[in-house]
Amino acid sequence: MRVIAGTARGKKLIAPADQNVRPTLDRVKENIFNMIGPSIRDSVVLDLFAGSGALGIEALSRGARWCFFSDLDKKSIALVKGNLEATRLVERASVHHLDAERMIEYLFQRGEKIDYLLVDPPYSKGIVQKILKQLEKYNIMQVGGIVIIETDKSEILPDEVAGLSKTKDRVYSSTRISIFLAKEIANEQ
Repeated sequence: MRVIAGTARGKKLIAPADQNVRPTLDRVKENIFNMIGPSIRDSVVLDLFAGSGALGIEALSRGARWCFFSDLDKKSIALVKGNLEATRLVERASVHHLDAERMIEYLFQRGEKIDYLLVDPPYSKGIVQKILKQLEKYNIMQVGGIVIIETDKSEILPDEVAGLSKTKDRVYSSTRISIFLAKEIANEQ
Protein backbone atom coordinates (compact mmCIF):
# COMPACT_ATOMS: atom_id res chain seq x y z
CA MET A 1 0.00 0.00 0.00
CA ARG A 2 1.47 3.32 -1.07
CA VAL A 3 0.66 6.94 -1.87
CA ILE A 4 0.07 7.13 -5.62
CA ALA A 5 0.53 10.81 -6.49
CA GLY A 6 1.41 14.22 -5.11
CA THR A 7 3.89 15.40 -2.52
CA ALA A 8 4.06 12.02 -0.72
CA ARG A 9 4.12 9.97 -3.94
CA GLY A 10 5.65 6.53 -3.53
CA LYS A 11 5.64 6.61 0.28
CA LYS A 12 4.70 3.24 1.70
CA LEU A 13 1.85 3.23 4.20
CA ILE A 14 1.54 0.83 7.09
CA ALA A 15 -1.37 -1.52 6.45
CA PRO A 16 -3.58 -2.84 9.24
CA ALA A 17 -2.62 -6.27 10.56
CA ASP A 18 -6.26 -6.90 11.51
CA GLN A 19 -7.94 -9.08 8.89
CA ASN A 20 -11.26 -7.32 9.61
CA VAL A 21 -9.86 -4.06 8.19
CA ARG A 22 -9.90 -4.04 4.39
CA PRO A 23 -7.65 -1.34 2.91
CA THR A 24 -8.67 0.15 -0.43
CA LEU A 25 -6.54 -1.42 -3.14
CA ASP A 26 -4.06 0.92 -4.86
CA ARG A 27 -5.77 0.33 -8.22
CA VAL A 28 -9.18 1.28 -6.81
CA LYS A 29 -7.71 4.30 -4.99
CA GLU A 30 -6.05 5.47 -8.21
CA ASN A 31 -9.35 5.14 -10.10
CA ILE A 32 -11.23 7.09 -7.41
CA PHE A 33 -8.83 10.02 -7.68
CA ASN A 34 -8.81 9.85 -11.48
CA MET A 35 -12.62 10.15 -11.43
CA ILE A 36 -12.63 13.25 -9.21
CA GLY A 37 -9.66 14.89 -10.91
CA PRO A 38 -7.58 17.86 -9.77
CA SER A 39 -10.45 19.58 -7.94
CA ILE A 40 -9.22 17.95 -4.72
CA ARG A 41 -6.69 20.82 -4.41
CA ASP A 42 -7.48 23.27 -1.59
CA SER A 43 -10.45 21.16 -0.45
CA VAL A 44 -11.58 20.00 2.99
CA VAL A 45 -11.88 16.22 3.21
CA LEU A 46 -13.48 13.83 5.69
CA ASP A 47 -12.20 10.24 5.70
CA LEU A 48 -14.77 8.15 7.59
CA PHE A 49 -13.81 4.60 8.60
CA ALA A 50 -10.25 5.77 7.99
CA GLY A 51 -8.52 2.44 8.69
CA SER A 52 -4.92 3.21 7.70
CA GLY A 53 -5.85 6.68 6.44
CA ALA A 54 -4.80 5.79 2.88
CA LEU A 55 -7.67 7.62 1.15
CA GLY A 56 -7.39 10.83 3.17
CA ILE A 57 -3.60 10.80 2.92
CA GLU A 58 -3.89 10.43 -0.85
CA ALA A 59 -6.17 13.48 -0.88
CA LEU A 60 -3.69 15.48 1.22
CA SER A 61 -0.78 14.40 -0.95
CA ARG A 62 -2.71 15.62 -4.01
CA GLY A 63 -3.23 19.05 -2.47
CA ALA A 64 -6.27 18.93 -0.17
CA ARG A 65 -6.02 21.78 2.36
CA TRP A 66 -7.27 19.76 5.36
CA CYS A 67 -8.45 16.24 6.17
CA PHE A 68 -10.48 15.04 9.13
CA PHE A 69 -9.89 11.34 9.82
CA SER A 70 -12.37 9.35 11.88
CA ASP A 71 -12.38 5.75 13.06
CA LEU A 72 -13.74 3.93 16.09
CA ASP A 73 -10.88 1.42 16.29
CA LYS A 74 -7.91 2.52 18.46
CA LYS A 75 -5.44 0.54 16.34
CA SER A 76 -6.69 2.31 13.22
CA ILE A 77 -6.28 5.68 14.92
CA ALA A 78 -2.66 4.80 15.73
CA LEU A 79 -2.11 3.68 12.11
CA VAL A 80 -3.52 6.91 10.70
CA LYS A 81 -1.30 8.98 13.00
CA GLY A 82 1.78 6.93 12.09
CA ASN A 83 1.05 7.17 8.36
CA LEU A 84 0.49 10.93 8.60
CA GLU A 85 3.86 11.32 10.33
CA ALA A 86 5.60 9.09 7.74
CA THR A 87 4.17 11.19 4.89
CA ARG A 88 4.83 14.49 6.71
CA LEU A 89 1.19 15.51 6.33
CA VAL A 90 0.28 15.63 10.02
CA GLU A 91 0.03 19.45 10.12
CA ARG A 92 -2.91 19.43 7.66
CA ALA A 93 -4.99 16.83 9.47
CA SER A 94 -6.90 15.99 12.61
CA VAL A 95 -7.59 12.44 13.76
CA HIS A 96 -10.74 11.64 15.74
CA HIS A 97 -11.61 8.54 17.74
CA LEU A 98 -15.34 8.71 16.95
CA ASP A 99 -17.82 6.53 15.12
CA ALA A 100 -18.97 7.88 11.76
CA GLU A 101 -22.38 9.09 12.91
CA ARG A 102 -20.94 11.02 15.86
CA MET A 103 -18.21 12.48 13.64
CA ILE A 104 -20.80 13.87 11.23
CA GLU A 105 -22.75 15.41 14.12
CA TYR A 106 -19.53 16.82 15.63
CA LEU A 107 -18.56 18.54 12.37
CA PHE A 108 -22.08 19.90 11.93
CA GLN A 109 -22.02 21.38 15.44
CA ARG A 110 -18.69 23.06 14.64
CA GLY A 111 -20.12 24.53 11.43
CA GLU A 112 -17.63 22.67 9.23
CA LYS A 113 -18.40 22.15 5.53
CA ILE A 114 -16.84 19.26 3.67
CA ASP A 115 -15.84 19.29 0.00
CA TYR A 116 -15.02 15.56 -0.25
CA LEU A 117 -16.43 12.83 1.95
CA LEU A 118 -14.72 9.43 1.69
CA VAL A 119 -16.84 6.58 3.07
CA ASP A 120 -15.28 3.10 3.20
CA PRO A 121 -17.18 1.13 5.87
CA PRO A 122 -17.15 -2.62 6.51
CA TYR A 123 -19.07 -4.22 3.65
CA SER A 124 -22.63 -5.59 3.84
CA LYS A 125 -23.51 -4.40 7.34
CA GLY A 126 -26.07 -1.70 6.49
CA ILE A 127 -23.70 1.03 7.64
CA VAL A 128 -23.94 3.10 4.45
CA GLN A 129 -27.68 3.64 4.96
CA LYS A 130 -27.04 4.94 8.50
CA ILE A 131 -24.41 7.35 7.19
CA LEU A 132 -26.75 8.62 4.47
CA LYS A 133 -29.48 9.24 7.07
CA GLN A 134 -26.99 11.09 9.26
CA LEU A 135 -25.96 13.26 6.30
CA GLU A 136 -29.60 14.08 5.67
CA LYS A 137 -30.03 15.08 9.32
CA TYR A 138 -26.75 16.98 9.62
CA ASN A 139 -25.84 18.65 6.35
CA ILE A 140 -22.05 18.97 6.46
CA MET A 141 -21.51 18.93 2.70
CA GLN A 142 -20.66 21.99 0.64
CA VAL A 143 -23.10 22.48 -2.24
CA GLY A 144 -21.32 20.79 -5.12
CA GLY A 145 -19.31 18.65 -2.71
CA ILE A 146 -18.53 15.05 -3.59
CA VAL A 147 -19.35 11.92 -1.56
CA ILE A 148 -17.41 8.80 -2.53
CA ILE A 149 -18.79 5.55 -1.13
CA GLU A 150 -17.00 2.22 -1.35
CA THR A 151 -19.20 -0.87 -0.96
CA ASP A 152 -19.34 -4.50 -1.98
CA LYS A 153 -20.12 -4.78 -5.70
CA SER A 154 -23.54 -6.27 -4.91
CA GLU A 155 -24.66 -3.18 -2.95
CA ILE A 156 -26.31 -0.78 -5.37
CA LEU A 157 -27.16 2.62 -3.93
CA PRO A 158 -30.10 4.71 -5.19
CA ASP A 159 -29.52 7.50 -7.73
CA GLU A 160 -30.90 10.17 -5.34
CA VAL A 161 -30.54 10.03 -1.58
CA ALA A 162 -30.01 12.47 1.33
CA GLY A 163 -29.65 15.51 -0.92
CA LEU A 164 -27.12 13.67 -3.07
CA SER A 165 -27.27 12.72 -6.76
CA LYS A 166 -25.26 9.78 -8.03
CA THR A 167 -22.96 10.84 -10.85
CA LYS A 168 -20.78 7.74 -11.26
CA ASP A 169 -20.96 4.09 -10.33
CA ARG A 170 -18.04 1.75 -11.13
CA VAL A 171 -17.20 -1.84 -10.19
CA TYR A 172 -13.61 -2.99 -9.66
CA SER A 173 -13.40 -6.71 -8.89
CA SER A 174 -15.42 -7.11 -5.66
CA THR A 175 -15.67 -3.36 -4.96
CA ARG A 176 -18.26 -0.81 -6.08
CA ILE A 177 -17.42 2.89 -6.05
CA SER A 178 -20.42 5.24 -6.06
CA ILE A 179 -19.83 8.97 -6.45
CA PHE A 180 -22.48 11.48 -5.42
CA LEU A 181 -22.81 15.23 -5.90
CA ALA A 182 -24.20 17.22 -2.95
CA LYS A 183 -27.17 19.44 -3.81
CA GLU A 184 -28.54 22.27 -1.72
CA ILE A 185 -30.71 20.97 1.11
CA ALA A 186 -33.53 23.26 2.14
CA ASN A 187 -34.02 21.89 5.66
CA GLU A 188 -30.60 22.69 7.17
CA GLN A 189 -30.76 22.68 10.96
